[in-house]
Amino acid sequence: MGWRERDWARWTDAERQRFFGTTRSTRHAPTWSSANAGGKRRTHRQTLAALVLIAVAVAYYSGALTDLAQHTITSRPAPTPYLRLPRTPPTSTTAAPRSPRYTTISGPSSVPRGTYMTVTGTLRPGESGAVIVEGKWDSGPWYELASTNASNGGFRVRYTLPRPGIVHVRLALPDGDYAVKTINVT
Repeated sequence: MGWRERDWARWTDAERQRFFGTTRSTRHAPTWSSANAGGKRRTHRQTLAALVLIAVAVAYYSGALTDLAQHTITSRPAPTPYLRLPRTPPTSTTAAPRSPRYTTISGPSSVPRGTYMTVTGTLRPGESGAVIVEGKWDSGPWYELASTNASNGGFRVRYTLPRPGIVHVRLALPDGDYAVKTINVT
């Protein structure tokens, strides 16, 4: 559909006056205000020259022309020596996490229900953090029984065993290791 077939192209001057407040113009308004906008169009040569100037400016500011300015057409670049490094497997900057160590807690293996248990221990020099005591009755889930913060390389934590049955107790130490004990609560 051409522009002359559109509804707005078929409006009368009265309709145009009612909607836009003006009548049809007999002169085309320039879309670009410049010295050349007085009705003359640019020639093909002028358009091509403008595009070349834009391309040169883009190339200059992107750094492409700085390399050309340093070399002449007759010069050849020096050959580049190639170095081949032996193939080595990629190395990681972080060490792989070590698997936790399990140690056994000394103490009684059978206690009556409601007994308060106290565990004391020492850590490696300079190590501190949370010590968490967890208990698991038979094949149930782990429950947190107590926790404390280790300071000055040592800790002391007290917890109770309120339910009867076989309980597995573990202490989660700050370095990722565990201390474990199985106790029969009667």
